[in-house]
Amino acid sequence: MKNSISKIQTAKLLASFIRHSNEKGDIADEKKFFLEIGQLFSNGNTLDSYLYELNEEGIIRYEEIGADGFAPLVMAGSNKRTHEYLFTLLQEIDREMEDLKRRLGEILTFDPESLQVEIAGAAAQLNAARKSAEESTLLRPLLQQISIIEKHFNGVAVVVDKYEEVYKNIIRPVQLEGESGVKATVRWAIIGIVASTVISVLLGNWKSIMEILIKVSM
Repeated sequence: MKNSISKIQTAKLLASFIRHSNEKGDIADEKKFFLEIGQLFSNGNTLDSYLYELNEEGIIRYEEIGADGFAPLVMAGSNKRTHEYLFTLLQEIDREMEDLKRRLGEILTFDPESLQVEIAGAAAQLNAARKSAEESTLLRPLLQQISIIEKHFNGVAVVVDKYEEVYKNIIRPVQLEGESGVKATVRWAIIGIVASTVISVLLGNWKSIMEILIKVSM
């Protein structure tokens, strides 16, 4: 159940428990309380199941007592673990936000033009290596290895081209919006998913290719 519920939803739920609890930890105004937490979940069954799950783990107190056909008596409240778990969740959310900011910073400061220059230089080295191998009987056995390098290199080049489109159509506009003070939270989240994946694939292959190129050039 926890995997389908966000940490922010859980944090809001626990905050509601704490806010509506009296000095003994019991819910003071059940009507206001249930109205508030009901707005956190679109599915009432999901909320009900999650409340029981949190109760079993000792994070909150929640129990429904009653016979079929009668409105149940609800026993709900917060305890020490409610406060502790909420604090832990907030720390995790804060770390994740900082990590997202760091990743977005790396993406938004990434220079595609510099990468294109490096790729052009590597392509020239690769062509020179192939030419040398084709002209030398001693180096000819390297042709197969060079072909493998070329295959990976072409794959990286395609990824770079795709990243150029992402940069021009998504990242750069957001950079300009940021400079003018316009907030784009949702679009930043999209960039974090799309662009970070592209760059991860790109840089992962790029490192391997450069290592092989260095070996061949030696």
